[in-house]
Amino acid sequence: MSFWHFALLFFMMAFGIGALAIIMEHFQKMASLKAQARAQHSEALERRLEEMAQQVAELRQMHTDHVLSIDSHIQHLDYKLSALESRIEQVEQRQSVGR
Repeated sequence: MSFWHFALLFFMMAFGIGALAIIMEHFQKMASLKAQARAQHSEALERRLEEMAQQVAELRQMHTDHVLSIDSHIQHLDYKLSALESRIEQVEQRQSVGR
C-alpha cells in the first residue's frame, strides 16, 4: 500500500468519524427535543383534563342545585294546590248545605 493510499484512508477515517459524531449528536438533540415536546404536550393535556373535570363538577353541582330548587317549587305548588282544593271543597259543602 502506497503512502498516498494510506494518507487518503487516514483522512477518510478521521473525517468519517467526525461526521459520524456530528450526525449522532444531531440525532440525540432531535430525540431530546421530541421528548421535551411530548412532555410539554402531556402536561398541557393533563392541565386541560383537570380543568374539564372541574367544569364537570361545577355543572353537576349546578344541576343538583336546580333539581333541588325545582323540587322545592313543586312541593310549594303542591301545598298551594292542596289548600285550594280544600277551600273548593268547603265552598261546595256550604253551597250544598244552603240549598
